[in-house]
Amino acid sequence: MEREEIIEEIVEQNPWWEGKPVKLPEKSTERTIEKKIFKELDKKRITTIIGLRRVGKTTLTKILIQKLLKNVNPKRIMYFSFDLSEEVNPRELIKLYSEEILKKPLSETEEKLYFFFDEIQKIENWENQIKSLHDKEYPIKFTVTGSSSMNITKGAGESLSGRTRIHRLEPFSFKEFLLHKGIKIPEVNLKNPSYPIKAEKLRIAFKEYMEKGGLPELYQKEIEDPKKFLDEITDLTLFRDIVDMFSVRRTKVLKGIFRIITEHTGQKVNYQKISKDLDTEYRTVKEYIQHLEDSFLIKESYPLEISTYKRLRKNPKIYTADHAYNKLWGCKEGLKAETIAFNHLKKIEEPNYNSDPETDIILPEKKMAFEIKYKSNLSEKDAKQLTKLPEQFNLFLITKNKYEKWQINKRDVQLIPLWLLCLSYN
Repeated sequence: MEREEIIEEIVEQNPWWEGKPVKLPEKSTERTIEKKIFKELDKKRITTIIGLRRVGKTTLTKILIQKLLKNVNPKRIMYFSFDLSEEVNPRELIKLYSEEILKKPLSETEEKLYFFFDEIQKIENWENQIKSLHDKEYPIKFTVTGSSSMNITKGAGESLSGRTRIHRLEPFSFKEFLLHKGIKIPEVNLKNPSYPIKAEKLRIAFKEYMEKGGLPELYQKEIEDPKKFLDEITDLTLFRDIVDMFSVRRTKVLKGIFRIITEHTGQKVNYQKISKDLDTEYRTVKEYIQHLEDSFLIKESYPLEISTYKRLRKNPKIYTADHAYNKLWGCKEGLKAETIAFNHLKKIEEPNYNSDPETDIILPEKKMAFEIKYKSNLSEKDAKQLTKLPEQFNLFLITKNKYEKWQINKRDVQLIPLWLLCLSYN
């Protein structure tokens, strides 16, 4: 890419330099981590935002820029997406910016400069380039985003240790979906959950959220075929991102593994069965599943064990990162409900599952246990296993709509609808 072409691309990606507005979706919703990250822009430390492709990292970045523009000279804010152009690197971009936009050396500038680099994992050795500039003590604030756990967190951990703070942007939670819809969010304390007064409106909204999923673009009117849209972005992640980052050769096997996980989300993985079904090696299945997790498409949950070694030897349960993906090939409603519960609860604490007694989701530090029974007809039998857990655990049966408290074997079991659980905090 020639020098003039690069400059042209930089200018095009920064329309505010010419007095034009920041390009944002028609309706942008405030994300849970937005305020925390904005406050961090005053700090020297590098801000790193990671998350699934199309989860809203670029939109969040542009919202941060929009907020900065209220008090910062537009030409002191530079954005560049390596998803649009991988032929340049951060050091080269900043050199051109210094010469062509700032028109003075970085060493001579006194006011803070803000650099936002989107999808930086596409650039080889990006972390050392950022580190070398960061360590020169120029008045620069770096914010970087990426869609690969391995490429971003490993790079940040090794080269940028102590220099960065990593934030993970998740798909829309139910609370964020309500914000998007303009619906008031009631406070629900999981330790003492109370039933909201205007529950009907919340139940209706949750039904829509459960149907659409948590990827922001799925809420836009112009997306007429959500399944086709999901298939396209899944193929981009599988066949471009993962293939480029991890040199995957058997792309059909990769997609086959993701399909099996999606259809059986929330179930224990059976590596032997998957390798047999897809006619591939056991180690290939394990390797490709790790790539899927590193790309944020799935999340593993390990059994609750005292020994870390024992825990890692046992097969994990695997969940899709967002229930929108269950549109692609379908799954049972109960598994979809458990996936939604898991993805909500992992924001509180890293979840486990329990084998004996069998329990869907455990938060070991919070001493909370959850069994998911997303159906209309319930009996004490559905919650009986929970009561075998140690006395210090608070017990929850997650239901479709039922809200009440049962006492079984002298233990309190709180029945709480899934939509209400998704409004809770710890």
